[in-house]
Amino acid sequence: MTPRHIPRAKLYPIIARAVEEGVAYGLQRYNKYNGDAPVDTDRAAEHVEREVLNALCEVLDLVDE
Repeated sequence: MTPRHIPRAKLYPIIARAVEEGVAYGLQRYNKYNGDAPVDTDRAAEHVEREVLNALCEVLDLVDE
């Protein structure tokens, strides 16, 4: 019987992509429904993504072996 190989996911890139897409979508909706001047979405997205990922790294062990 041959041993089974279980694929291991690299969690950080998966989480980073989900955060990036979620932030982009949230900012798009904010600008769509906000009556005020739109925010600088590129700069705001960078800051929000970085801080969300930093917060996740504080509570999750995302080190690849």
